[in-house]
Amino acid sequence: MKAMVRWRLPASPLLSPVILLFVASQLGAAEISAIMKPDEGRLEWNYDGQKLLTYAFASNQFKPYVQELYTLAGDNVLRDAPADHLHHHGLMYAIRVNGVNFWEEVGEAGHERSIKLLSQSSGKTAAGLPQASFTQLIHWVRDADKALADTAPVAFLVEKRTLIITVDKAKQEVGLEWRGDFEVGRGASKVTLHGSEYNGLGMRLPQAFDHVARHQNSDNVPYTGTNNRDIIAAKWSAVSHKTNGREIMVALFTQPGSIRGDTKFFSMLDPFAYLSVTQGLDKSPLEYSAGEKFSVSYLVTVYPAFKSAEFLQRRHQLWEKPKTATKK
Repeated sequence: MKAMVRWRLPASPLLSPVILLFVASQLGAAEISAIMKPDEGRLEWNYDGQKLLTYAFASNQFKPYVQELYTLAGDNVLRDAPADHLHHHGLMYAIRVNGVNFWEEVGEAGHERSIKLLSQSSGKTAAGLPQASFTQLIHWVRDADKALADTAPVAFLVEKRTLIITVDKAKQEVGLEWRGDFEVGRGASKVTLHGSEYNGLGMRLPQAFDHVARHQNSDNVPYTGTNNRDIIAAKWSAVSHKTNGREIMVALFTQPGSIRGDTKFFSMLDPFAYLSVTQGLDKSPLEYSAGEKFSVSYLVTVYPAFKSAEFLQRRHQLWEKPKTATKK
């Protein structure tokens, strides 16, 4: 196994004047390449010359998020800022903290302020699958504090967000792990995490999915089909629809027991298709005191074909197993 190629970004603000281009073909071991565009607030991951993902983190945004996520057939499964809900940004993580709304971007909404990239790497897993990752530092602050030169003293939460993308060509899978490692910031002696039934890690799905997409979940719980504001406790949930001549599937996985709160999936089809995984904060808010740490960890997989419940069940079991360390 060839050594993993790793890059260390300087500890400087994201919007530095440096543009970094990592080309897989020149590095041998890496098949996923990353293009960093700090001046545009964008990071792109590509595989074999095809875009896999775009991550948006510009300083004038309310939150950093995955703007585009593609299947290996080139289907983008996300929508960003549609006219009906401008605050729906692709794949995003947001909740409410101490009464501050980090989800809807109205009034004095909170800001997940991008501070810097802490690390970035690209290479292969122990099983030989192409993989890339980055870790980003984020301060969760009030609207009034968003423009401060130093937001560390006023941050409710300090988050180290890690995204890991893996390509399994044999299964035609693009897998994206989303992990948020949080610590109560210096701006609060205690934080209360709360929100609506859909607050958590959510994704706005393609317009073709609206009204007609079909759902599956780990517990085979039927969906109501009426207004589609379904809230289901499960280990995974998936949604699919035929578009561009083929079935496109998006699956969202969690690890029950590893995250505080009640793991629940929110889904809807009317008036639009949406899927999110939550901690049940609308029913049971969570509290953390100064210095306390907590984490959330989820997996999103996308396919250019329909996958059965049995396939997704096996995929979840594989993700639940202790992970073999990536070769370095």
